[in-house]
Amino acid sequence: MIMYPDYKNSILNVTATILNYYHAHSQYDDIAILKKELTKEIKHVVLILLDGMGVNIINKYLKPDDFLYKHMKKVITSVFPPTTVAATNTVLSGLAPYSTGYLGWVQYFKKEDTNAIVFLNEDFYDKTRKFDKILRDTYLTYPTIYDRIHKHSPQVKTYELFPSFRIDGFDSLDEQVDRVIEISKIDEDNFSYVYWTEPDLTQHDYGIDSDVTKEKLLGLNRSIEKLSRDINKDSLIVVIADHGLTNVEGINLYLDSDIMQLLKRMPSMEPRATNFFIKRFHKNKFKKIFENRYGEYFKLVTKSELYESELLGTGIKHDLLDQFLGDFIAISISNKMFNLKEHSRFVGHHAGLTQDEMEVPLIIYRQT
Repeated sequence: MIMYPDYKNSILNVTATILNYYHAHSQYDDIAILKKELTKEIKHVVLILLDGMGVNIINKYLKPDDFLYKHMKKVITSVFPPTTVAATNTVLSGLAPYSTGYLGWVQYFKKEDTNAIVFLNEDFYDKTRKFDKILRDTYLTYPTIYDRIHKHSPQVKTYELFPSFRIDGFDSLDEQVDRVIEISKIDEDNFSYVYWTEPDLTQHDYGIDSDVTKEKLLGLNRSIEKLSRDINKDSLIVVIADHGLTNVEGINLYLDSDIMQLLKRMPSMEPRATNFFIKRFHKNKFKKIFENRYGEYFKLVTKSELYESELLGTGIKHDLLDQFLGDFIAISISNKMFNLKEHSRFVGHHAGLTQDEMEVPLIIYRQT
C-alpha cells in the first residue's frame, strides 16, 4: 500500500509539540494527544527514538499487554524520505527535510564534487577520498531542539544519549535507560533525547519476518518497560521511530549500461529513493528507458514535481536543496530497491512510499 507522509501527524509534529511546551514556537502543528500529556506537573520529558521500529513489527510481534503496544496512543508517519538521515534530523531540528537539507545516506555536494555519505563524511563510491572539513557541519547545520529549548526555557536542562559511535556514547539501550533513570532523579526540569540503532540494523540483515527481529523487538520492549517502572515520578516518556522497514529485493542498477551512460554523475540519496543527474539533452531518453524497465516498481518524479508535491514538507527551503537534488528522483512503491554499487545484500530497507516504511508509533507513558 502506498502511503505519503502526513505533516500534520508525523514525527515532525512530535518535536513541534515538545518545542511549544517549552515556549519555543514551532510553525508546525501540535499533536493533540501529546500536548494533553505535557502539563506543568511534568518535570522530566524523555523522547526516545528507536531506529526502524515501524508499526508493522509492533503489530506483528507484540501482544496487546506488552508495554510498547499497550501505550501506543497513535499511529503517525515519518517524513520523506523515511530514512534515518532525513528523519532523525527532522526530530532534532523541528524542521522538515525541505528546510534541513538532510535527504539520505548519500548526498551530492557540488563544491567538492562528491557523493558523500553524510554521517560518515566519506565518498560513497571512492573510500580513498578525504575531505578537509566535515561536510554536514559546513553545509547542514541548524538550531537544534536543545538550542531552542535553552533559548526559550533557559531553566530546562537538556541531555542527549547516543550509542557508542559518539564520544561518551552507550553500549546498550539498557545502559541508556539506567542513565535516564538517574537524570529523572535530579531536582530540575529537564529534557532528554535518547537514540538507539535497533531494530533497524537487525531488520536490514534479517528482514521483518525473522525470529531475530522478533527477539530484538521484545528486548527493546523489556528495556523501555524497565524505564517506565523505575523512572522518577512527574516524568513523561515518549517513544517514536524514524521510519519502518519492509522486505526488499535488489536490482543491480550499476549494471544497467543503458541507464548509466545517460548519467552526469553516479546516483545518490537512497536505494529506495534514488537521485539521478542526467546528461544534457538526454532527459526524455532517460525517462522513457527508466519507466519501461522500472516504472512498475518506482514512481519517477522530476525535481519540480517533488517540490510541488510537498513530499519533503514545507518551510524555508534549504539553500543547497537544488544542488542536492538531481533531475529525477525514483521512489520505490514496491519491494524493489536499487543496488547502486556492489555490496552485501539487504533483506530489509526503507526510504520508499510503502505503509511499512511510513507508519511509526507514538508511544506515551506518564509516570505520576
